[in-house]
Amino acid sequence: RDYYLGSTFATQHKHKHRRSPSTELNLNRAFFTTMIIGIIRVAAALLLTPLTQRHLQPFAHARTDAENEVKLILQRIEEDTLKLRDEVENAYTQRCSIETLSQCSRGSFNGCSSVFPNQQCMAADELVVEACGGGGGCNALWDKTTSIVSIPSALAQGKDDNPTDPELIETACYTLLAEDYMRTKYENDEIFWDSYNVQPSWTYFGAHNGLFRKLPGTVDEECGNYDPRLRPWFVAASSGPKDVVLVLDVSGSMSDYGRMDLAKEAAITVIKTLTISDRVAVIAFSDYAYQVHSDSDSGTDLLVRATNENKNLLIDSIQKLTDGGATNFHAGFQQAFDALERTIEQEYTSGCNVAILFMTDGVRTAGPETDEVLSLINDSTQRLATLYNRDTKIFTFSLGAQADRLATKEIACSTNGIWTPVGDFDGDLVGAMASYYKLFALGLGDDTEFTAWVEPYEFFWSEY
Repeated sequence: RDYYLGSTFATQHKHKHRRSPSTELNLNRAFFTTMIIGIIRVAAALLLTPLTQRHLQPFAHARTDAENEVKLILQRIEEDTLKLRDEVENAYTQRCSIETLSQCSRGSFNGCSSVFPNQQCMAADELVVEACGGGGGCNALWDKTTSIVSIPSALAQGKDDNPTDPELIETACYTLLAEDYMRTKYENDEIFWDSYNVQPSWTYFGAHNGLFRKLPGTVDEECGNYDPRLRPWFVAASSGPKDVVLVLDVSGSMSDYGRMDLAKEAAITVIKTLTISDRVAVIAFSDYAYQVHSDSDSGTDLLVRATNENKNLLIDSIQKLTDGGATNFHAGFQQAFDALERTIEQEYTSGCNVAILFMTDGVRTAGPETDEVLSLINDSTQRLATLYNRDTKIFTFSLGAQADRLATKEIACSTNGIWTPVGDFDGDLVGAMASYYKLFALGLGDDTEFTAWVEPYEFFWSEY
């Protein structure tokens, strides 16, 4: 499939005035979910009983009952997501029907410009938006019966910020057919989660072309800034767990045309898309290469688990990078493969896909010749395949007119990866580097039951 679906369940105790960390589910015949805090709280309430000798046996039974209840909750979330997937897949098969096309005209609402048919004020125990008064009066408008669509501003090229791309328009049309299911699901969720004193939240999915649909419909504070394709839930569902190594050129020429800032932005965007199921490392190279961040807990240069804490450490380190020196391709790749093999040997790996993202703006000016670089890559990828049964893909990005396009293309093709040239003034390095995962999506289509749980995080408007 070439589209990705999602369903979200946010949690919030009713006496709270802030939305708590949420859960969201996304799939492409494979999907993932984030752990919801509400379930943890429910489990804690059910499991925490005084461990006295007198109550030991009753506690054991209570613990078993509580664990079974938590399992049933998690199972419900996963089953709901599969149902949502099936609904949108069914809608996709009806995209060319006359009924679909006739209902589509001006049929989708937008959170920036639409007035919802059944809009109402959110209560303070549902959600508080500071811009709407911070809990006094009408906190925000939403409609529990209507879904809304949004697209990144770069795709809103038509009148009134509508899309002009035929595929985007088609996606908006056929996904409208899933609205009845989303509405019924929300009604059922209200009943189910009320027994745990928890509010249900949005059900949503993102398409591969950038369209995003969610229910309930809400009025957005900012428009055009949200792109589901750059969110961890989308990438995780599209690619599964993976080991990712970013190899960044920080030679002196990177100071030209703002390339260094662009490379940092692209690398940070990739880091943000990763989830707790992934492992990641960043290698910087010029005359020599070094790992930008090492896991302080292990004391070795390994790929680290992509937790929020580790991602923030990496982002801070990337922002501090400076340019200078020559361009040594061999050193960058040697460091990357060393980190990968150490990680796999010590079983800190994700155990799944391996991706090396190599970005340079120049030609090799230091270190071994290109033939030796290719030999290193071929030997190293073969070694990982033979000893550890790991398939490594290299994605190369040639930034600017002076970049060595022949060598970087050869490097990518040698591993069945992808080479992408990016211009200084008309290219999209951020979008290109953040789209590497699409190649891995092809391998997930046959696994209809795959699920992966990732870290919870704050759910608030543009930060899904």
